[in-house]
Amino acid sequence: MSDTSDMTNSASNIAPASLSPMQTFPASLAANSNGIFAPRQIIKNTHMTLRHFCHIPFVLLLGLAACDYESPRPPNAAGRDLSSEATDTAEPTPDSSAPDTSPDISEPPVPESMLTVIDTMGFATESSPGVVAGFDLDERVTPNGDAQSCGHSDFVDSDGREGIDNQLATIVPLFELTGIGAAESLIQGAIKDGGLILMFELDDLDDLDNDPSLTLTLRAGQGVPLLGTDGLLLAGQTFALHPNSPDSLALNATLKGGLLEAGPFEARLPVQVFGVSYTLNLHGARVRARLTEDGGLTDGVLGGAVPYTDLLEIGRLAAMDDGSVLPAIEAVFSGSLDMEPDAYGNCTAVSGAFEFTAVSGFLF
Repeated sequence: MSDTSDMTNSASNIAPASLSPMQTFPASLAANSNGIFAPRQIIKNTHMTLRHFCHIPFVLLLGLAACDYESPRPPNAAGRDLSSEATDTAEPTPDSSAPDTSPDISEPPVPESMLTVIDTMGFATESSPGVVAGFDLDERVTPNGDAQSCGHSDFVDSDGREGIDNQLATIVPLFELTGIGAAESLIQGAIKDGGLILMFELDDLDDLDNDPSLTLTLRAGQGVPLLGTDGLLLAGQTFALHPNSPDSLALNATLKGGLLEAGPFEARLPVQVFGVSYTLNLHGARVRARLTEDGGLTDGVLGGAVPYTDLLEIGRLAAMDDGSVLPAIEAVFSGSLDMEPDAYGNCTAVSGAFEFTAVSGFLF
């Protein structure tokens, strides 16, 4: 007898059960000799009501789904079996005329302003005879013996720029010999102690690589900086603005291939060494530095003409602790002045330049 007739006869002999109408049928399954899945209770001929028996198609459907079984599809009107044909539908073609509203995340936005804090600074000295970093402050190439530069000739820098005015480079080696002391180490010490917090603020930025018009402001901060394991200022620190910040402004700054250039402008550098405050003015100041990816500056040069009267004032202040400093300054600088001749042809300032690096920073 067929399986269907066996199941029908079994169902007709089942006695009423005491199960409630809402009780679910235990759906464990087993296969008969023909490979058809049926409830194990039917195979064992256990008691169930006709109402429960009507659940068998549903249980079979669950069993087939659990076995990942797919019934064959009926042929279409042409007699073809559709079950063997691909069911994937083609992806809709995007409308090329529709505007692309997805955000552009290829590059971070350019900040309108950024701040860098000088972390190393020292005198620019000759790398080889006649070669030194600096600027052409008087915008002329002067030979040796030139009257307008009080007899001092110009230098060239390592990139071949001519007309470099930096007489300070020739006298820095004399500082130790004349009792002025290790001026460069004093400058670096002032930076670490917070006595010399110089900052360059860039405003009106449109591009970090090429920008023909932006503003540079030389400012002074205050506070004791945090130092890294290398003894230098950590990047990303926040400083307060010094109450006597010079806020020297250069409106003609540019960026060309990541190289920042600014000047000429009038700059004032407030310095505090060993609790004594000094002011160093730079006439016709210029700045050149390369912008780094982390928001700092490298290969920086800050130059200008330092008035002789400022140097003498520094000597007088320093003489309160060491009386030998003022005579040393007079001896070293009086014969090296090369800028800003007066009505009598006497130069009243000395050209100089500082090399520096800077890290990113913030202001309160």
